[in-house]
Amino acid sequence: MAKNTNNRIPVKWIRDKAKAAYEKQDYCYVCNGVVDLELHHLHSITILLNRWASHKNYDISTDSGILAVRDEFIAEHQTELYELVYTLCNKHHVTLHGVFGKAPALGSEARQKSWIEKQKAKAEGKSPIVDSLSLFGNFL
Repeated sequence: MAKNTNNRIPVKWIRDKAKAAYEKQDYCYVCNGVVDLELHHLHSITILLNRWASHKNYDISTDSGILAVRDEFIAEHQTELYELVYTLCNKHHVTLHGVFGKAPALGSEARQKSWIEKQKAKAEGKSPIVDSLSLFGNFL
């Protein structure tokens, strides 16, 4: 087995390159706080990267391997990297990951979004929004 020659984990190379184009807001989406803001991706970039590299049969186990395909990954994942994101304060970001795990599973994006919206409604003193389709199934 070849020795892993990564000096950094592959996803850090992706984040470093993509970071310049992030549009982080200057307040928490949930509570409007302005301290300790962080960007939350609904899709775990680590899981996306590993699945993508495996599907394409790319070796990202070395720095040179990930650097060779980094731009391609970013180009193919514009939505996940730049659109399906929320600016959250550290408190809400940590809480979200406490609920969904360090690397939320692919397919949990709608549940994460719903959780974020419910937390926002609570912070605003409103009742959380309930999706009528979830109450009535597919009867409509």
